[in-house]
Amino acid sequence: MEAAAEEARRAKEAGNEAYSKSFLETAVEHYTRGALLDPRDISFLTNRTAAYFHMGKYQECVRDCDEAVKLGRELGADNKLIAKALSRKASALLELAGCAGDYAPAVRALQQSLAEHYSEETLDKLGKAERKRKELEEKERLGQAADHHRERGNESFKQKKYHEAAVHYTKAMKMNPKDPKIFSNRAQCYIYLGALPQALEDAEKCIELDPTFLKGYVRKAKVQFLMEDYENAMATYQEGLRCDPNNLEVLDGLRRCEARIKRGHGGADLQYLKKMFGGFHSEDDLHGIQKAMATMITKEFGEEPLWHTESERVGEFRTEDDLHKFRKATEQAAIFKKEASEERLRRIESERMARTMEDLYLSQVQQRKETEEFLSRAQQELERFKIQHDQ
Repeated sequence: MEAAAEEARRAKEAGNEAYSKSFLETAVEHYTRGALLDPRDISFLTNRTAAYFHMGKYQECVRDCDEAVKLGRELGADNKLIAKALSRKASALLELAGCAGDYAPAVRALQQSLAEHYSEETLDKLGKAERKRKELEEKERLGQAADHHRERGNESFKQKKYHEAAVHYTKAMKMNPKDPKIFSNRAQCYIYLGALPQALEDAEKCIELDPTFLKGYVRKAKVQFLMEDYENAMATYQEGLRCDPNNLEVLDGLRRCEARIKRGHGGADLQYLKKMFGGFHSEDDLHGIQKAMATMITKEFGEEPLWHTESERVGEFRTEDDLHKFRKATEQAAIFKKEASEERLRRIESERMARTMEDLYLSQVQQRKETEEFLSRAQQELERFKIQHDQ
């Protein structure tokens, strides 16, 4: 018996030394061995709970605390040790808490700890836990109310009752001012209502709350586009590409902004036209093409075309031959555009496949790592079992 007690004492000292050096796995092994050698000393369990807690193994910590409290009461152990186990259990439960309801067991454990042995530290921890629980309860209550108003706003939006939807989103916003989706939804309502400054403000707030939320950039760019601020709208769309480089709505927005900017400068610039339409030589011819290109852009956006008759189209060029050259060049441009679009789609698909293969490879690496960790733990358990069996 004395030999076993001495060996248990050495195991505790070794565990304490390993713990002080943050060798937590080793400390757990020594405490486990000591608990087997001297099962009446609950300090092995309470020490092991500390190691588990700092390792982030909160479930194991709670389990050991319960065992220490039960065994301590059966053996009539020092109340301080039982109080320590209950307090540590509460700390682990607080780490595991995900909602207000999860705080109740932690609060109860702290109250029990104080009943076993009074401590200012435990009392302070109890006060903080109760305040946090009340804060979460209020936050959850407001969150549920905000969800209710947001859902009602969504229903009104689907019915095209944009003013009514905006009212519901405003109420939801007051209850949950940190939800970027609410600001995004209200911004869209303001866009339909024509309240562009308010829509811009909501979109910017949405981006501020979550810089990775793509819809915030889309809403802001749409407002800037409607306000004819095409350069800034294009810049906003480009920021949105960081969230999703292949988003078709963003890519289409960039195309429209570019078209409007070129249209505002009389269509394509002369250097571009000289490169594209090599069959024309005079500056007047190129200016004529600029106007024609602007008309094509206008037609693409569904607006009233500038030309209505064949004679009006011919009037933009000096001769029938110039018009024929223009038609031929635009047909060639359409072919180039189609080929570029197909190439872009192929590139997008290739990039998507590359990302899929990369994700698969990373998944396999992670699985291999987890398998190696499992085998390592199994080997440690086997060695520990051999040690116990030899003793």
